[in-house]
Amino acid sequence: MRSGPFPAGEAPAALADLLDELGPDAAVTIRAVPSLLTIAQAADVLGCSRRYVARLVDTGALAADFHGLHRRVSRSDVLELAERQAQVVTAVLDGLADLTRREGLYDPF
Repeated sequence: MRSGPFPAGEAPAALADLLDELGPDAAVTIRAVPSLLTIAQAADVLGCSRRYVARLVDTGALAADFHGLHRRVSRSDVLELAERQAQVVTAVLDGLADLTRREGLYDPF
């Protein structure tokens, strides 16, 4: 599944792909994503806990601006991080699949 934002011309196809992938019983909410996200909003986008996103900010892995006592992170930075994480997961899973094939642990269907 590809993460947005999408140009207006690509949005209908991306939505159709998402609905096909999720199946007929899925519920989907469409909403605008602001350019600056709270820690909770960033956690929703990344699919992780607020505590994990706060730790990413505290360690410098994710840049943030302070607005009073509240941290805000750039939507583009969060989407970039999500893409990097997806690439790492894909690489690890591909490596695991290759290892199981080499060791004869993979039974093709």
